[in-house]
Amino acid sequence: MAMELIKGEWQQILRCKWSVVVLAELGNGASRPSQILRRYPDLKPKVLWQRLKKLERFNLVQRFPFDGYPRRTDYRLTEEGTKLAQWAKSLLQSGLTLDELTTVLRCRYMVAILKLLAQQPRRPKALKARLKIADKSLFERLAKLEKLGLIWREIIPTRPIQVRYHLTDRAFALLPLLTDGLYEASFKSQLVG
Repeated sequence: MAMELIKGEWQQILRCKWSVVVLAELGNGASRPSQILRRYPDLKPKVLWQRLKKLERFNLVQRFPFDGYPRRTDYRLTEEGTKLAQWAKSLLQSGLTLDELTTVLRCRYMVAILKLLAQQPRRPKALKARLKIADKSLFERLAKLEKLGLIWREIIPTRPIQVRYHLTDRAFALLPLLTDGLYEASFKSQLVG
């Protein structure tokens, strides 16, 4: 039941940079919220508790409260959570900052663009035709990916001038993580033809 839920709604979890961090930290052996807060001082306690509750609701973590003094609560990954935690750890080790990673994960077209460019360098017109996306949106996504250092632009001096986009080595290293089975299933609808 949990895996079916993940296939349909797991993006909600990973669109938040702190959910990726929490999963990765639990996968690294941290079991108490205070351990995660010490490691990431920018993470506010309220946000951590919200993410832990959401992960628990999706059956990715289990909560173990302990009575006694002082009271404490441990969290452990479920089987499905362990699979997703491995993926989250790999993403965090990809070299992108949390904000850059979140930018790529939040945009439904960025991964589709990277996947198309992995097949072969493409002109913007070809990307637009495959993705069924407006010009403005496409060029905004391409500019963001170029700023992140995931793609580069080749200008071919012909009449008229042609532009092709290519993946960088950094994107080739990141792409297998983004086209993993869970992620790929959610973006199949973005690719046309």
